[in-house]
Amino acid sequence: MQLTGNNQIRTIVALQFGAAVLIGLMLLAFGKTFALSGFIGGLIAAVANGYFAHRSFTHYRAQDPQKIAGRMFGAEIQKLIITGLMFGLTIVTITPLSIGALLGSYLFVQVAVPLIVLVIEDRQHS
Repeated sequence: MQLTGNNQIRTIVALQFGAAVLIGLMLLAFGKTFALSGFIGGLIAAVANGYFAHRSFTHYRAQDPQKIAGRMFGAEIQKLIITGLMFGLTIVTITPLSIGALLGSYLFVQVAVPLIVLVIEDRQHS
């Protein structure tokens, strides 16, 4: 899985969407509430990261590093706002909801998928 640039970003975001679905399916063993909460938590991470990637890298050209850093900083702030809004909307509208499954899935998708890609990439370079 030797990936570079936009292909790597697309792969990571696609894997995050897949992980959200997988988490939802795995949590079905504990009930529909856990499954839905886990799926939504993973989906929030994947959507927010997809938004960040789109805003940061869609029109990427080698330009002034300050402009690139500024665009990425702005995209990260927007991602945090969107993430907060999605969590707030989920908590207000979805009942019953498992906060543990919601936050745990979010954290898993946010952290595990990029780490897995890095480990696979590292093994291919060895």
